[in-house]
Amino acid sequence: MLLALDTSGPFCSTALLKQDGSTTERSDEIGRGHAEHLMPMLEELLEKQSDSWADINVIACTTGPGSFTGLRVGLAAARGLALGLNCPCIGVTVFEAFSYGISDGLAVTIDARRGEIWMQLFDGETHGSLAVKVEQVHEFIPADVGQLIGSGAPLVAEMSDRFTVINDKASPPISAVAKIASGRKLEGAEKPKPLYLRSPDAKPQNQTRVAG
Repeated sequence: MLLALDTSGPFCSTALLKQDGSTTERSDEIGRGHAEHLMPMLEELLEKQSDSWADINVIACTTGPGSFTGLRVGLAAARGLALGLNCPCIGVTVFEAFSYGISDGLAVTIDARRGEIWMQLFDGETHGSLAVKVEQVHEFIPADVGQLIGSGAPLVAEMSDRFTVINDKASPPISAVAKIASGRKLEGAEKPKPLYLRSPDAKPQNQTRVAG
């Protein structure tokens, strides 16, 4: 059984994907407090399905982009559980999860605040993720990409009537995270690492004050 986690945004989401393809999931919009909310949520989900930790043989989690604190919570939990359960840990980007099951011609756009959009194109070619100023986003989206998804979609759609907003949710579907991870190669899988598109707000002080 595969356990998927997402704490990259305002939702705290978990899903159990069984070998028969059935998925049980839960998503709570909590804003903050993922560290306190996540583990009790997992316990409740397992209990509801009459499953146990021993039934889990793969852990999956979102790697970002998203909240620095949220990402750290999810990644630490996923890697810790994988270590304790002696099972693989698979990372899935938020961009991948948003794009799952959608045909080409898609731009995943996440409102990063401060006048920025985090985005990635899915149009049949390989594209990296970008951090772009809101007013410049249209310059990075080719004419054959007309579908938008993610929390940044309404901001981008305001610039042109050629765009169609599929949805503007702040967090991707957790079932997509589980299904993407289930198709990944497990043997030799690298430990998931956070995808950061912005430097952290908290920075070390330049000087250390010594008590005299």
